[in-house]
Amino acid sequence: MIEHLLVLLVCLAVIVVLAALLYAAGHGQVSALTAVYKIRQTLQQILASTEKIDRSLHDQRRVLYDAHKRISTVTKGV
Repeated sequence: MIEHLLVLLVCLAVIVVLAALLYAAGHGQVSALTAVYKIRQTLQQILASTEKIDRSLHDQRRVLYDAHKRISTVTKGV
């Protein structure tokens, strides 16, 4: 979850910076749009990597929970 919050904050910062650049540039809209596209690609790569991490953590949590369930039933039976 922290990774998603970090990505959202980075996106917000990028949007603010790009809005300022677009406002200041005026004539350089094509180069600004190119920069926006490159930043968007970078953010998509970051999001893809955080999704992989999130999936891995979810799988590990599930394995630990299953092990805990089995161990607790055995110790209660003893």
